[in-house]
Amino acid sequence: MEYQEMKHSANRRNFLKQATLGIGTLAGLPSLDLPLFGADLGSRIKTVELLLLKQNREQRHVLKIISDTGVAGYADFPDLDYAPALGGVAKKHLIGANPFAVEAIWSTMRRVGVLCSHRTAVDYALWDLLGKETGKPVYELLGGPVRERIRVYYYGKPPKQQLENEDAWRTLGRELAKKPGAVVKVDPWLVYERFGDRKVWEDTVYEAGGKMPTEKNIAYNEMVFRCLREGAGDKVDLIHGGHGQCSAEGAIATCKPLEQYDLLWIEEPTSPTASMDEMAKVAAATTVPIATGENLQGLEDFTRLIDKRAASILNLPPPNVGGLTEARKIATLAELRGIQIAPHFFSYGPLTWVAMANFCMATPNVLILEANTLRENPTGPKGLNRNQFFKEPIQFDGYYFKPSGKPGLGYEYDEKFVVSRKKLA
Repeated sequence: MEYQEMKHSANRRNFLKQATLGIGTLAGLPSLDLPLFGADLGSRIKTVELLLLKQNREQRHVLKIISDTGVAGYADFPDLDYAPALGGVAKKHLIGANPFAVEAIWSTMRRVGVLCSHRTAVDYALWDLLGKETGKPVYELLGGPVRERIRVYYYGKPPKQQLENEDAWRTLGRELAKKPGAVVKVDPWLVYERFGDRKVWEDTVYEAGGKMPTEKNIAYNEMVFRCLREGAGDKVDLIHGGHGQCSAEGAIATCKPLEQYDLLWIEEPTSPTASMDEMAKVAAATTVPIATGENLQGLEDFTRLIDKRAASILNLPPPNVGGLTEARKIATLAELRGIQIAPHFFSYGPLTWVAMANFCMATPNVLILEANTLRENPTGPKGLNRNQFFKEPIQFDGYYFKPSGKPGLGYEYDEKFVVSRKKLA
């Protein structure tokens, strides 16, 4: 009995040692080709390709992962092409692996140091592949829908010549109030900077970074949201879309007069990459909810942000969040702290957007999803939202989106636009 206990204890110690040191295919865990990880339908990853699609001066880099059953999953791939490095990892860790072993593959990608943007693309493509293999939309594989549709939002402001006209902002509010679920995002700091004929920032230099807005700049911020609220009443949600311009002191000074207008949030009032502590100061000093995240990467960054209570809304960045597998982990941590999710989106590539839409359908603490410059839907600013490469365009119902319900991510690139095809593994 004593020998058996010692033997078992040694085995446990050996396993923990291997897990800590990262020994074995997956930090001491069994090989990826075993059915222990995920369903084993006999499918194996056969080929990894990088496609280049071109049309109308637009182009897309697309990762394609193909199984030996002939089914393929797709994902937008970053324009900064370090694909050969990914190709080496793919040959060693993806080819022959069970594609349903998404957790194991995700862990391997992190352990071997794959760029966050690359492991994000691999993860999206795998989930797309699994959905097509099983005939189910990805959000059903993620645990099933927790909502029937997703609320979306866009930037909006009056015409350029009317940006200082209070009635123009009120009129915008009234027009938006006619549209169910309407949300508008504005960055008055940026708008005020573009007037170009006045002092925008004080000369004070802050050690932690950022600037103090002038009193007139702060007054302009207040005017924008006062007039929008006067025009819209309580029928429209308002978002201040900052871009990290301010010091903590400047952000607090701006937020104080905005508290009465019940903003959905103020986004990145200070730079989170410069100091999360400064953003935490703002969060503690105002009742306006703080949102941030578009410049962060993966689980580590968001864990630090959550721990510091620096924001109550996380703008997950779809190209750098580690895929659906990592995004779910971040969302779970956030849910435990009462924090909501509102993924960021601005012209990243439409397949990335629909991946986030599937995530939003299956994640309880999602608040809303940004939908700026998708370039694959027929509505919105001219030239920014034309359908370019999808077989079917993304369609919106005003300020709501309902997924297609088709297998995988629900939308697919048309390979007739492929002008280059490179086999990575």
